[in-house]
Amino acid sequence: MIFIDRSIPKSVATALKAVRDDVCWLEDCFPHDTKDADWLPVAGKHGWLVITRDKKIRTRLWERQAILENSVGCFCLIQKKHPTRWQYLKLLVLTLEKMERSFATTPRPFIYGVDQSGKLSLYHSA
Repeated sequence: MIFIDRSIPKSVATALKAVRDDVCWLEDCFPHDTKDADWLPVAGKHGWLVITRDKKIRTRLWERQAILENSVGCFCLIQKKHPTRWQYLKLLVLTLEKMERSFATTPRPFIYGVDQSGKLSLYHSA
């Protein structure tokens, strides 16, 4: 399952869901007000590939701890400027297969950064 956090627009997740049957946007699975520290353990338990744009997920103690303690594989989009929906979609189409390969081969927990060119950079690994 590819789990897309609400930090990425729903319309982007919906576009991906139109061509893949393994994509879930946060609010497809959880109530709107669910905190990251609450859904991250579920993502880890089920082995979901997590995609977010929440850059602070790497530094907020309780969120980082939830990633580490629950063996989450997380990809964080790290563009400096807020992308348009079209830019989000192009980036995800460009990088999703790379993310899936890295998800399959990198021991969890991990956090990768994904820059605007699609380059993956490992921030933290098990």
